[in-house]
Amino acid sequence: MFILETTTAVLIAFLAVLAYDEIQKRLAKGRSRTKDLETPGSPTIPIINDVKPAGDYKGGDVPSSTKEENPANEEMLVHKQLYYELHNLERHPEILPECRQLLVSLLSSTLNDALTESESGILSVTRFSRDGLDQFLKDKDVDCTNLWEEYLVRRKAGGSREMFRDKEEAKWWLKQAAPVKFVDGAWLGHINKISTPFKYRNITKNAWQVMSEELGDGDLAKNHVHVYRNLMNDIDAKLPPADSKDFIHPRHELNEARCWKAAMAQLLISLFPHDFLPEALGFNMAYESLPLHLLKTVKELRELRLDPYYFELHISIDNADSGHAAMAMAAVANYIDLVAKEEGEEAAHVVWKRVQAGYILAEGLPTTPESPSLKAPQEDPFPRTDTESALVEVFTAKSFVAHKIHCNSRLRIGRHSLVDWLEPTAFKDPQRQKKFLHDLSNCKPWVIKGDSSKSRLVKELSWEGKMFGSFTQTEVETVKAWIDELGGSTRAEQVDATTYLTLTGRSPLKSLETGIEQQDILLDYPVLPRTPTPCPIPTTDLPTIDHSPTITITNIHDLIPLIFASTTLLQSLPSFPTRTANAPASALIRVLRAQTGFPTEGPGVAGMDEVRRTDAGHAIGIVELGIAMCRRAALPEPEDMRAAVGSGCKEVKAFAEWMVSMSMRWCENEGLLVGLTWGFMQVHELVAGMELLDGEGRGVLRDIAERERAGMEVWRREVEGDRYREEGFRRGVAICWRVVGMFCG
Repeated sequence: MFILETTTAVLIAFLAVLAYDEIQKRLAKGRSRTKDLETPGSPTIPIINDVKPAGDYKGGDVPSSTKEENPANEEMLVHKQLYYELHNLERHPEILPECRQLLVSLLSSTLNDALTESESGILSVTRFSRDGLDQFLKDKDVDCTNLWEEYLVRRKAGGSREMFRDKEEAKWWLKQAAPVKFVDGAWLGHINKISTPFKYRNITKNAWQVMSEELGDGDLAKNHVHVYRNLMNDIDAKLPPADSKDFIHPRHELNEARCWKAAMAQLLISLFPHDFLPEALGFNMAYESLPLHLLKTVKELRELRLDPYYFELHISIDNADSGHAAMAMAAVANYIDLVAKEEGEEAAHVVWKRVQAGYILAEGLPTTPESPSLKAPQEDPFPRTDTESALVEVFTAKSFVAHKIHCNSRLRIGRHSLVDWLEPTAFKDPQRQKKFLHDLSNCKPWVIKGDSSKSRLVKELSWEGKMFGSFTQTEVETVKAWIDELGGSTRAEQVDATTYLTLTGRSPLKSLETGIEQQDILLDYPVLPRTPTPCPIPTTDLPTIDHSPTITITNIHDLIPLIFASTTLLQSLPSFPTRTANAPASALIRVLRAQTGFPTEGPGVAGMDEVRRTDAGHAIGIVELGIAMCRRAALPEPEDMRAAVGSGCKEVKAFAEWMVSMSMRWCENEGLLVGLTWGFMQVHELVAGMELLDGEGRGVLRDIAERERAGMEVWRREVEGDRYREEGFRRGVAICWRVVGMFCG
């Protein structure tokens, strides 16, 4: 009896504190007591009542509280924010450690699901062989076509559409898919960087060629993001650019969590190309295979008289004979064969496991929206954790002890008053418990997610608090653990990485939290210091250069490092596909293709022709010519970028590192980077007339320089009048020639 009276008294005190706090807030703000703008949100009650009309929106941060904020969508809000920050990575380098953690967690979570069906998926191919992989992929295509035939039979028999019900729902579906479609090709966006060991270059070049074709090979009309953007205009979706802050704003109602999650995976899988190259190749192999939903989508869009061309394009270009599916398999097979040759069969087997992990990630995350008319109702499991289960037991016990002692309180926690929440019979309902914990978790300052030490609820339960003694020490620890765990899900998946590490045999990855101090910018990627590296040469009084200066190049040892480093200048442009869906960027994609060794763009798609050309040693770009120059000058043949700059003096090495550093900040330095590229194009023209290469090499370099000039002339015409980019361009050209004149003449 004494315990009951004590608990009752303490709970009354708790309610008094809450009520007093609410009254003080209202008096301080001069608000009516009948309108509580502090009320936490719910799926049915808006968070705020003074929302500005959509037409008044001028951009800026996404509100921290929106109608989307509920347990099911908190993860989506995290993914939306990271989607924006990754598109603007040079302004948000601090997210890199958590991005790698998120990637490993995604790999583990999809592996957890795949391991339950290991006899039917890619895990059934226990040891790699070309024939075994080829047969697995063919069987998968047969399964897809069989299911397609079954679908057609159902439709002919009068069956309903299976992707969307009507034209309006199809438009909704197309709009919801935009976050994924606007990163089309991003899973290869960071492949083939200059910091990749040169022995892998043929493999990464062929993967890059897949991405190049996703970007239209520099033809804007064929660029997949551009094609989908046109489709969005056709249906009047009114979406802003995918890399803008506005794109993730709730007013656009892009609320399909699975699409944001899939888009995040595509942005992450190639972000660390040296740590996760096999995973990226495996992801590419899965993503380029033919999915059933693509075939259904084309048929049903046609029926509804909506343009299906974006989806038709993927059916044709991804074919398993000469298209992206075949190219993706070739990249995987060539990579594993190279590892077996260099490191042995056991190392190749480990790499195969990592390829499988990437493949499973692509297959395990649906990329399509779920049409409301076809979606089966699903309930999230509850309680979701042991801590949540223990907390429910605590509040269930308290509800029986103190029911109705606070019936005069006007306090509301979210959608209900406290007396309604803690009605003992009603509180037995798991859905009510779930909603109560959600609303309590958003009740500031009583609960500060992720920080129990700052939460008023914990303070009141502790010594000198008005609720001290009403909860046992074990119960208080449960409350504290629950609050702290709320913060854990705000930025990364709460999945144990052990599954991925166990399958692949990898050791826990070295943390990126130590910062960039331990990273070598010529070997690591990405390396984004908070403060950009200053140019190591004098840049005052730079001359205006409109033509190639008359310089006789005599110092080959310092020229070669500069030529190698110059290939990095444009490489960040295609890292995020939405950057390439415009005329100036498309022109620069053609420059990159020339520098990489791909042939002049034709009216069709190269596909496997380019793989065979690369494998035969005919895809000769600037890096390959640089290696040939080393060989001809009797210099050691470099194995990576660090070795490639090894012949240069200290100042040239510093300048090479500066160029690589600048290249990782494309949005900030576009004009400067194109200007530097123009200067080195002029250097290429000079070298093509010298004896630094044999006759064939000089011819290749001359052709590359011609294509570089043509592409950059288009860029210059397209940006004419843009003062910032024009000034950056002129500065870049002048810096290039100052360095060449200082160290190579």
